[in-house]
Amino acid sequence: MMRLPLFCMTALALLAGCVQSPATRTASAPAQAQQPPQQVPGEGCAPPVYPPDAVQARMSGVSMMAFLVGSDGTVRESRLLKSSGYAILDRTAEAALRLCRFKPALKNGHTVAAWQPVQYAWSLP
Repeated sequence: MMRLPLFCMTALALLAGCVQSPATRTASAPAQAQQPPQQVPGEGCAPPVYPPDAVQARMSGVSMMAFLVGSDGTVRESRLLKSSGYAILDRTAEAALRLCRFKPALKNGHTVAAWQPVQYAWSLP
């Protein structure tokens, strides 16, 4: 199977306005963290596998998402900020993200839930 060739975390500052905007904030939105979540090395946060149907149909694009890392380091929620243009690619990115584990964000020395942006770039050779 073909693996996604590019998985990149975008800078929190670039999308902070999108992630924390009033339109996407919920009543229980977590407080802004002093130190954002970080991927836990060796915890198997592998890039998603390119769906065979998407490869055959030559689908490509960028899935822009935000995800909530809980105080336990698990992905609690995700939101699609901008679609790749193909639901199958967006769903696959979301499913892969849910398998990741992170070192939780810190605020005043305590672990807290925090939103983090991510982009999955789907490109074919």
